[in-house]
Amino acid sequence: MSQIHEDVIEHLRKENDIVEVIEEYVQLKKQGKNYFGLCPFHDEKSPSFSVTKEKQIFHCFGCGKGGNVITFLMEKESMSFIEAIEYLADRVNYTLPQTNRKQASLSSDQKSILDAHDWLTKYYHHLLKFSEEGKNGLTYFAERGIDEATINEFQLGFAPSDSKFTTEFLEEKGFHLQFLVKNGLLTTSDNQHFNDIFRGRVIFPIKNHRGQAIGFGGRAIHGEQTKYLNSKEHELFQKGNLLFNFDLAKKEIRRKNSVIIFEGYMDVIAAFQAGLKNSVATLGTALSMHQAKLLKRYVDEVILCYDADDAGMQATYDAAQLFEQLGTAVKVASLKDGMDPDDYIRKYGAQSFREHVIEQANSYFRFYMQFKRKDFNLNVDSERIAYVEHMVAQLATIESTIEREYYIKDLATEFNLSTDIIQHDVEKQHERNFQPNKDNSFQNRNTTTRQPTYQAVLLAHIKAERYLIAYMFKHPYIVEKVQQQVGVAFNVEEHCIIATHLYGLFEAYNEVDVSLLVDKIEDERTKTIVTDIAMISINDAVSDLEIDDYIAFIQHEATTGARLRYLEQKQRETTDSMEAIKIGAEIIELSKQLNMR
Repeated sequence: MSQIHEDVIEHLRKENDIVEVIEEYVQLKKQGKNYFGLCPFHDEKSPSFSVTKEKQIFHCFGCGKGGNVITFLMEKESMSFIEAIEYLADRVNYTLPQTNRKQASLSSDQKSILDAHDWLTKYYHHLLKFSEEGKNGLTYFAERGIDEATINEFQLGFAPSDSKFTTEFLEEKGFHLQFLVKNGLLTTSDNQHFNDIFRGRVIFPIKNHRGQAIGFGGRAIHGEQTKYLNSKEHELFQKGNLLFNFDLAKKEIRRKNSVIIFEGYMDVIAAFQAGLKNSVATLGTALSMHQAKLLKRYVDEVILCYDADDAGMQATYDAAQLFEQLGTAVKVASLKDGMDPDDYIRKYGAQSFREHVIEQANSYFRFYMQFKRKDFNLNVDSERIAYVEHMVAQLATIESTIEREYYIKDLATEFNLSTDIIQHDVEKQHERNFQPNKDNSFQNRNTTTRQPTYQAVLLAHIKAERYLIAYMFKHPYIVEKVQQQVGVAFNVEEHCIIATHLYGLFEAYNEVDVSLLVDKIEDERTKTIVTDIAMISINDAVSDLEIDDYIAFIQHEATTGARLRYLEQKQRETTDSMEAIKIGAEIIELSKQLNMR
């Protein structure tokens, strides 16, 4: 599997707690001994993804994926085994022996894309801070209230007006200019003269969740016609899959169980500097379902803080609709006087922004009531009635009685109506929406229909084998007994493989480490079975009699089952009708014996 010594792998697995690593991708909540969250490998609305700290493994009861901290990274990040080890080593500041380093799983082109963006990020940042022309960029950021520490944190930069400096720099670093054109870092019209598309602009590096630069945003500071430019998309840079500042914000997003979403890079940077570290932005495009699902895995609540103009209001509504579909609580921060967040912070200060904008964000329904006013002429009686009726229909979709009553009072007060009348209409529609025999698609929007668990439909002897293995995981002293009495005579091939590795681990370490067992097994289906078995709920204590029963059951199936399969084959092959009848009688008797157990 690798040339890295097993002791090193074991050390890195123990130093990188699986719960802490997975929490960088999924919001986990402790339930009993295990942690649960939304599976990062398939879409779901109810958590079926389980992580056990004790055994250092994960398993999804929905899609069946499972493994340890290494296999999680390999699956989630499409890493090779070596790359996952290197990532875990970097995470805990552990220096791997140089002889163990191998090429990562990235293609040579992908590695070159990352290297080019990394060098350009450093180059632009250096020019902003130390070049004569870069002073224009520093002045721009200073006027926007951005301090030096924030400039360094985000590696903000400046692209020189003369593209030859950029192209010469990249050529010196060994990059082919045509390759850079293909991946959106340069442009050319004649394949002889190459231009930096961001020339003369301040630069915002766009990074993936691992903090690697994969694109840039450039902002004009000299009155050019196009205010903002973004890198064109390439294989590592898909705008709908990324969020600006997610790499720096994700820890605070998890800690607060909340994320603030802005429209612009400067809004995020100003908010981040103001102490709102859980801030992200889309990349000049509308929020995508992919981005919404990504955030859903981390938080229970999102706060939308878009510009207060008509376009910003529409974008807020569209984004809120996505989160409503996912069952995520939405709040909407209101900005006065048509300001954007960056303007507000500069005018009123960071504290005012936190206290009067973010902390006083309205509920989604409050925003919705305001947003929908534009569709009605509230100076006309018929339109006022239509607006109220529309809001009554929306209120009827809210499950919380308290929340419905809260807005009913507001609606009644504003339009000088009786709360009883509005209450009656809302409750009548609400009852229709949530009738037991009605289509429950809305009511069940936050649930996932579960198929019967695999454990529940297993044949009895297979279930016995799995429970025996589960007890071997929990009580290693059982391993030796099973090895002596069963050996590898399990009836399921994957169970034989698991048992073989278990015997070897017990002999080597005198204990059973399920996470290490996952590393030892190469077959993906068998790995999944290991994590599935490890999640079986079993008693803390087990009697010798119970273990003996499992062993006897397995041995009986091994002999009786083998005889049964032999007879079935013989019956199919015989041409003697009397012999076939005699074989059939024995098959029936053996089947009864198996069913009785």
